[in-house]
Amino acid sequence: MDKAKLYTLRWSAMQIARLASDPKVDALALHQIEILSQLLEEPIPQEFAPPEPPRPSHHPQPMPAEAATPEKKRYPPGEKKLWYPEALVRTDIRRVAKGEYPKGYPYGAIVHFTAGQYSKGLENAISAISDSPYFFCSIGTDGRFVQANPLNQWGYHAGESAWTIAGEKRSGVSNFLVGIEITNPGRLEIHNGKYYTYWDTAFKQPLDSQKVRVIEKNHDNILAGAYLPYTREQEETLIEFLLWAKANNPGVFDFDYVLGHDEVAGPKGIGRWRKNDPGGALSMTMTEFRQLLKDEYKKRYG
Repeated sequence: MDKAKLYTLRWSAMQIARLASDPKVDALALHQIEILSQLLEEPIPQEFAPPEPPRPSHHPQPMPAEAATPEKKRYPPGEKKLWYPEALVRTDIRRVAKGEYPKGYPYGAIVHFTAGQYSKGLENAISAISDSPYFFCSIGTDGRFVQANPLNQWGYHAGESAWTIAGEKRSGVSNFLVGIEITNPGRLEIHNGKYYTYWDTAFKQPLDSQKVRVIEKNHDNILAGAYLPYTREQEETLIEFLLWAKANNPGVFDFDYVLGHDEVAGPKGIGRWRKNDPGGALSMTMTEFRQLLKDEYKKRYG
């Protein structure tokens, strides 16, 4: 059935839902809206979206520093949870969602860096969400994972972007892929042979050159330049979350759609460099990272 007919059927179901006085008719119409939205691969219109699932009623106790990095776990497959079990859930900084993912769960993820403050661990991970109009989870330098919204909800985080997802070229990927912001200063400025954050415009606080990763030439998704690497804890948390996201809903989440912002908003996606994260902040290319995820998932889940 072509999309025009699907839109017409969904519009009719929406009208029925708006006017129905019989709860059974209303429930049937809402179910039809959900099915038709899935066929259209679009979020359920906000007016008819189901209520947000319950959040944990309390914040997890802070983990001691030495336990910040999650242990390598094997979760029961197919639980379809909407909250990462290892996340610090912050009910007070939730973002307003634009809608639900077409299948009620992200197809994959976009790896970002915040290009902002990063030295205060969890504090920066929380403020990355609370101070931003965009919609994402975040990981601090200590490896803590912060989640403010359930994984059935989406909001803008990728901006102008493009990728082929589920067999169709998508213009804009935020409504298919969850955003993961990793606290990091972003691609660095180079001045007189020293490295600076982009906001240090007076070049007064050079970074330790021994900690900087320099990429001499463009390679795969990585734009040449200088980067401060993600911490070991950040990369390990990122890997653990993505492995869980796949195991949690293996019929929807696909490692082939774990992408860099520099892929969907770079030459591979839109034909030019608009974004450069994660670039050299990640210890490997995104192609290598996807293979690492597949290999590790196979070890744990077969």
